[in-house]
Amino acid sequence: MEAYEGWGGYGSSKAALDQLSAVLGAEESTISVYAFDPGDMRTAMHQQAFPGEDISDRALPETVVPALLSMVAQRPPSGRYSAAEFLAKGTAR
Repeated sequence: MEAYEGWGGYGSSKAALDQLSAVLGAEESTISVYAFDPGDMRTAMHQQAFPGEDISDRALPETVVPALLSMVAQRPPSGRYSAAEFLAKGTAR
């Protein structure tokens, strides 16, 4: 959702995936289509986006998995969801 210098291809592909998910969800009412935003995570790729910065306050990927599993289990309407939405509600298992 935000622009980072040097990450144009990555950002563009993420935007295209969001759009594809939205269109597919609108066109195919018999299936659920989700775009899931895990948020900033403590990964090597994120560290490359912020060289020299301390990213230790970012979530570890394994702490986001419960939100993803909760979303899939709840089967909300097709759409774009963030891990924060499910973690904030306390609905992540």
